[in-house]
Amino acid sequence: MQKEEFEVSKRLITEYGVSLSLLKELDEFLHSIQEFVQYLGTNQYYSDSVNKKIFLTTLDVDTLILRLQSLHLQAAQFQDVLFHGVLSKKKTSLDAAKIAAFKAEFDVVLTDVNALHKRALELTQDIRIDYSRKL
Repeated sequence: MQKEEFEVSKRLITEYGVSLSLLKELDEFLHSIQEFVQYLGTNQYYSDSVNKKIFLTTLDVDTLILRLQSLHLQAAQFQDVLFHGVLSKKKTSLDAAKIAAFKAEFDVVLTDVNALHKRALELTQDIRIDYSRKL
């Protein structure tokens, strides 16, 4: 089965420009941001403005996770089509419009995750400022 799975992954990346490993890395990165923001959210000792920023960032992380999971589902559908072709030894191809839509959404999600990462890092500065005001 590994040979067939390799063939499917190879076709996805070479013919369609869909990288399953990049999708997985993005997912892990986003979940790291989620864990960090959730950790910040467990501490309610911050000011109302910082707590609100944490809440909104958490909401945005969760929204991005939903969007990323949709991309995972689409990628799995692409894999299934190609896998079926490999197993049946028939040439299969993916719908160009669906691939283009997938790539466009992936690019938007990637941009949004990077922006969210920046916001999460900025929260640490907000917390430091907030803490210094209390001293």
